[in-house]
Order: sequence, then structure tokens, then C-alpha cells
Amino acid sequence: MIKIKITRRIFIHSSILAGTALILLPKGSTREFSLKSFKIISYVQDIIFPKSHNIPSASEFGAINYLINVSLHPSFNNDDLLLLYQGAEKLIESYPNFVKVNLQEKSNIIDIFSKTQIGHNWLSLLLYYTIEALLSDPIYGGNRTQIGWRWLNHHTGVPRPKKPFGERV
Repeated sequence: MIKIKITRRIFIHSSILAGTALILLPKGSTREFSLKSFKIISYVQDIIFPKSHNIPSASEFGAINYLINVSLHPSFNNDDLLLLYQGAEKLIESYPNFVKVNLQEKSNIIDIFSKTQIGHNWLSLLLYYTIEALLSDPIYGGNRTQIGWRWLNHHTGVPRPKKPFGERV
């Protein structure tokens, strides 16, 4: 019998991804936005925005959390959601072992994938939302502990939002 140790962090991350995977279904689609798609997006975000000695990684500033939060809002562009889904699925289809390979191989795969039409469009959109997660107000799920603002020595305007998406307080 093989025992697998699951840390609290892995459990929480997997629970969030599993729950939202059921919700984030492109409107009009009969296919589910799979948990594997979210994992792919999260891996790719860390590849296009890796940790360096003074720059936070996408996982550190909560890029996947931000993407999940904003994509659940009714104002989120359905075409963007569909492209995010299709790009992740195409990457999985084209490179089924993507999740299992080392970081350098993942980076090489992303480089090759970026040269395809869907790969280029998908990565451009993913980079857009990843940077948005870095710079947005933490109320939207990204920029954890204002890490992006601190990195850029940005001083926010006042007042900051008390509720996301212009909801009434």
C-alpha cells in the first residue's frame, strides 16, 4: 500500500481548483473546465513569471487565485474564458506529459507552443491576466500582501476598494 502525504497547502490549493473547475465552464459549452486545465495554467504562470532574487513568482502573488476570482464575475469576457480553456486543453493535448517533466522541459515546451497561433494568443492573454494579478488590489485575489506593489515601490491611491467589482458597501 502506498501512502501519500498531502500537506495542508496542497489540500487547500487542490480544493480551490476542484471547486472552481466545476464553476468555470465557458457559457454554452458542454465540456467541463478540468482540474488539469487549472494546473496547467498555474504551472505556465510560474514559468512566464518565475521567482528571482527580488521578483515574486506568479504563485507567490496569487495569479491563479486572481484569475479564478475575476473569471467568476459576470463582467468577465466569455471569449477570454474560452481561450484560456482552449489553450490549456490544446497544451495538454499536444504535450500530455507536460505536468510530469522538469522545469527546463516545461519551459522548452512553452517556447515551442508559443510559436503556434493558439499558443501565442493563449500565452499573451495569460501574461495579461498574470500581470494584472500582480498589480491589482489584493481584494481581487492577486497581489497577496501587496507584494507586487512593494516590488515596484508603488503607493496606492486612497481610498482603496472595500468590496470588489464596485459592489455597494
